[in-house]
Amino acid sequence: MSNQKYFLIAFEDVPADPCYTTWFATWSTERPTVAPGMAPPLVVGVTSAAALPAGAVLLDAGGKDPPPPPPPLAASVVCQSDYQKLVGLWLAGDRDEDE
Repeated sequence: MSNQKYFLIAFEDVPADPCYTTWFATWSTERPTVAPGMAPPLVVGVTSAAALPAGAVLLDAGGKDPPPPPPPLAASVVCQSDYQKLVGLWLAGDRDEDE
């Protein structure tokens, strides 16, 4: 089982060609165009690298073969700690299946 690290990262901290998988608010891997005055989308990344990218906040780690993580209940309003719990439960379901 691989140990994938799921993390939140600010849209502006995602390089044009990241060395990790990213999903934007619509769970698309395509980087959206953000119009002036528009709020940047939520970005979730996943990596198997030892270190997270600069500016990333760990959500949880687990062995999913990275599908997109579960969407937040409201994409426009995300409480980081609540979303972190949701990702942890999602990954725990995979750990339970492996036991």
